[in-house]
Amino acid sequence: MIQTQTTQPTLPVGDLLADAIPELALRCAAGSQGLRRSITVPAVDRPGLALAGQPETLRAGAVQVLGRSELAYLAQIAEQERRSLLERLSRTSIACLILAHGSPPLPDLVAAADLGGVPLLITTRSTDRAVELLGRFLEDHLAPTMTIHGTLIDIYGVGVLILGESGVGKSESALELILRGHRLVSDDTVTVRRIGNILNGTGAEISRYHMELRGLGIINIKDLYGVAAVRERKDVDLVVKLDPWQENKEYDRLGLDEKLYPLLGVELPFIEMPVGPGRNLSILLEVAARHHLLKRKGYHAAKELAGRIHDALGRKA
Repeated sequence: MIQTQTTQPTLPVGDLLADAIPELALRCAAGSQGLRRSITVPAVDRPGLALAGQPETLRAGAVQVLGRSELAYLAQIAEQERRSLLERLSRTSIACLILAHGSPPLPDLVAAADLGGVPLLITTRSTDRAVELLGRFLEDHLAPTMTIHGTLIDIYGVGVLILGESGVGKSESALELILRGHRLVSDDTVTVRRIGNILNGTGAEISRYHMELRGLGIINIKDLYGVAAVRERKDVDLVVKLDPWQENKEYDRLGLDEKLYPLLGVELPFIEMPVGPGRNLSILLEVAARHHLLKRKGYHAAKELAGRIHDALGRKA
């Protein structure tokens, strides 16, 4: 069984301060007792509907940005209504509030933030710019992450994630591919992060570029073959599972049915490759990468052959 471990990172609100995003230069104006609140949503919200009386639209653990339109609305409603609205807002599970344009906070907003322990941060940047910068920062730091037992290698620019049970030949195949000019990203364990609909893979920093070979021990690919043989990270484009040959198991021989492998909610092209005596896995993995590149360009050899056979049978009929 292939071992995986999925985690959803969190980020304390206080980590947005201390020049984490230099261009925003965020400072805390109120609610400093809540700086340990966790941000769990990798996106930025605006609380327009909540201020209009729909607090259920607020997402727990999300950053809420208040722009000029939200502040103008708060300023025009009656004081008692505004105070009640802001107190309800401060009792929710949002991560923090951020004021854009360097707008001075309303006294009622400061009081509600201190009362509920909701950090109230201020930036001089415009609303759109603040949302853009925060969105990038949170997407990078809160991307869903999975650690998977496998090997990631760059073959002709295709990020190939090689899976399989221990001892099936993942590391040996990767080593031969390196000798053929391809680049290792990580061996044994691969950390995959989803950013949008792209899966990016890398290795643990402590064991980066190292490889275990049974009977030989631990080797360092970068030291042995130079920086051209490794790369720090690579998008995952194709998943190949090395499967010990089983006599009674039927393997795909045509390639007409395209299989998919789900990772962090993204489905990747998947190949199950049988491992048996006499099979040169490194060459087969090279072919798989080249074939994937051709299919991305719209050329599918199996479908083209099937179309030719279909046309030939039609002419005979």
